[in-house]
Amino acid sequence: MSKNLNYFQNIIDQAFKAESNVKNEFIFYLKEKLQFKDDDIYVNKEKIFTDSEASLVNDFIQKKKAGIPLDYIINSSKFYEEEFYVDQRVLIPRPETELLVDFVNSYDFPKKIKILDAGTGSGCIGISIALKNPNFDIYGSDYSLDALNVASLNKNAFKIKNFSLICSDWLSCFEEDSFDVIISNPPYITKDDKHLDNLIYEPYEALVASDGGLADIKTITEQSSKILKKGGMLIYEHGYDQSDQVDSIFNDFGFIDSKSVKDYQGIKRISYSFLTY
Repeated sequence: MSKNLNYFQNIIDQAFKAESNVKNEFIFYLKEKLQFKDDDIYVNKEKIFTDSEASLVNDFIQKKKAGIPLDYIINSSKFYEEEFYVDQRVLIPRPETELLVDFVNSYDFPKKIKILDAGTGSGCIGISIALKNPNFDIYGSDYSLDALNVASLNKNAFKIKNFSLICSDWLSCFEEDSFDVIISNPPYITKDDKHLDNLIYEPYEALVASDGGLADIKTITEQSSKILKKGGMLIYEHGYDQSDQVDSIFNDFGFIDSKSVKDYQGIKRISYSFLTY
């Protein structure tokens, strides 16, 4: 049976009746994966799909039925105006995380500094900073070799020369006084967080931390008190209700002048502090 756009749209209408976002994702998928133009989608609906096109569309439908996010289906995620390769070995970048990049890019740092993106994942944070600041010397560390493989793909795609990757259990491999700035979007969700029900395809270890979601933040802060240069800055993305606890952790390990940055909903999402001199 010949299959055209109307045929597949009817299947999607029946399979995802209450999920209009899937219909919008399907249009996006046609443009991104099959290189369809607007005329192919909105005018030439009777155009017959080739076998390879039909196979790709069936693959999309089956994966959406399984609840797989579109970013993993097309292996691409937009972050800070750029397209990054992603798959199920790394988290899908969130819009809120762009605040970390915005903060670093707009802060009045010296022209040449050394930055660590701890727990780099796909590398989107470190690479986005590197693209805007070619004089900065930036490192991305991760314990997961799978994540580092993804970050390496992105580094090579952008041909970044001032971004280096290192396998490390947080900051354990670095010498004292190594960095001017350490930035991290660590795991901070608790294991009983209801949001995990919708995140089953993303790497669990990149999302969840023990001790009320604060275990990794405590580890990184303690290690940063040795790895940062005196007066250096430590910056976190954290949970919507963790700002006060992060401030307390900063104080416990010799950091001062803690401040927060609110996200697009007015929630304190970014916290930063300075290592005492």
